[in-house]
Amino acid sequence: MKKAIFLLLAASLLLAAGCKENAGKKNTIFKNMTLDDSALTVCCMKDGSSFRMRTLYDTGTEAKFLKALSAAKAAPAENWSFQDLTYPIYGFSLMDQDRFEREYAWSNGILFTWDGKKYKFDFDFDTVWTDYPFSDSWDSANFAYFPVARQFLQQGDSWNTAFLSVGREPTDKYDVDYEVISVDKDYLTVRLTNRMDEDYFFGEYFSLQVLVGDKWYDVPPFTAMIFRDLGYTLMPEQSKELSYWMEPYGALPAGHYRVLNSLGNKEYDLAAEFDLPFN
Repeated sequence: MKKAIFLLLAASLLLAAGCKENAGKKNTIFKNMTLDDSALTVCCMKDGSSFRMRTLYDTGTEAKFLKALSAAKAAPAENWSFQDLTYPIYGFSLMDQDRFEREYAWSNGILFTWDGKKYKFDFDFDTVWTDYPFSDSWDSANFAYFPVARQFLQQGDSWNTAFLSVGREPTDKYDVDYEVISVDKDYLTVRLTNRMDEDYFFGEYFSLQVLVGDKWYDVPPFTAMIFRDLGYTLMPEQSKELSYWMEPYGALPAGHYRVLNSLGNKEYDLAAEFDLPFN
């Protein structure tokens, strides 16, 4: 009997020691991240009109930030909804050991990661925003380009219009036919036909918008968009097909979309509407 009590007591002590050790462990979310040879950029959206970006170059403060992140309490956030999100929303990016940039965002205790995971994450980003020695700051109005915006702007087949940015309208100042002729998970193919008496110039820059209610909203990609800076000439009555790489947008919910053509500036010349699934 004494032996059984001793074994039970020993097991209890080991369990308690294990719990204490686990409680003191760092989270492993940022274990492969580094700030070597890179600046730290933090974004903050206080309301729905724009968000501010601030950049930090002090290596000592960067190391402090990464250390604090790694020490924060974290647990998988299995149940969350759009209603859990509030302002302010913070975003930041880190470099991993393979030199890939990884983005994160945080709102109301929920951390959204570049690889689609969500965690309950206890961290004081307000203090970082107000007390860290940032060097530069600038504003952006398009929430589609906020770090990992897609993670908290889409939930299943629904779009979070409380945080989506209303998209720019095309200028439609050119007499050019612009139509979608095919869409799959890899490419969206359009056809342009110049109906003018003069040449039309265009490039490979494009973006997507989705119609929700009576408004067009910018669709944020899952990963950064990369474009070839090429220009094309379309002579009068000439047609050309162009395929846009769709992988950065990932799996899009069923709905009514439009693709917008641009020369890489803030204006869109043309727009072509289409439905998903595409018929």
